[in-house]
Amino acid sequence: MLLRLTWLLLQKDLRVAARSREVFGFMLLFALLCVVVFAFGFLREGEAAAAQVPGVLWVTLLFAGTVGLLRLFAAEEEGGTLHLAQRTLAGPHPLLLSKSLMQLIFSGVTTLLLLPVVLVFFDAALVQPAPVLAALALGLVGQAVLGALVAALLVHVRLREVLLPLVLYPLLAPLLIAGVRVTVLAQGNAPAETVDSWLGLMAGYDLVVLATAPWLHARVVEP
Repeated sequence: MLLRLTWLLLQKDLRVAARSREVFGFMLLFALLCVVVFAFGFLREGEAAAAQVPGVLWVTLLFAGTVGLLRLFAAEEEGGTLHLAQRTLAGPHPLLLSKSLMQLIFSGVTTLLLLPVVLVFFDAALVQPAPVLAALALGLVGQAVLGALVAALLVHVRLREVLLPLVLYPLLAPLLIAGVRVTVLAQGNAPAETVDSWLGLMAGYDLVVLATAPWLHARVVEP
């Protein structure tokens, strides 16, 4: 029941997104604009510019993901179905899971398009691409679940556009710091043990988020 309802809600969101295209378009446009601004701000010859890639990449993804989160529950709010979507036979879990998957899809596609652009603009190369891809996957999963949770908790709060990043960014700090460190190490020949320790930190944090987010969401929305 949980998976079936999650899939139905995700299908609905994908159809809405395919028709409007506004959320993904805004995310991608914002991400590209950030990269261009950072590129001109850090414009240097050779290694000096390439050294900025880790920070630019992760901060850009963080900001672009926030754009998507601000519209994550827009369809339910505008259609007046948010209350019904939270009262399914499987409880509120399908809604949170479907929104997390939707955010993950948006962020994942944005990342796949953005990563080569960043490397080209900053004339950089990744000596060890596998750890970076793993870190990006772990980071996007944590951002999607935590972002969907915070967006759901603030859905009825005034000024949620201001409060969402203020609440979300401190929670994402461990993933952001670890992701930047993995990307820095991947630009050189860092020992595999060092890289794996940072990836382990990200994986452990994701497990905590995946275990606690549904419980917190249910405690808030259920009477």
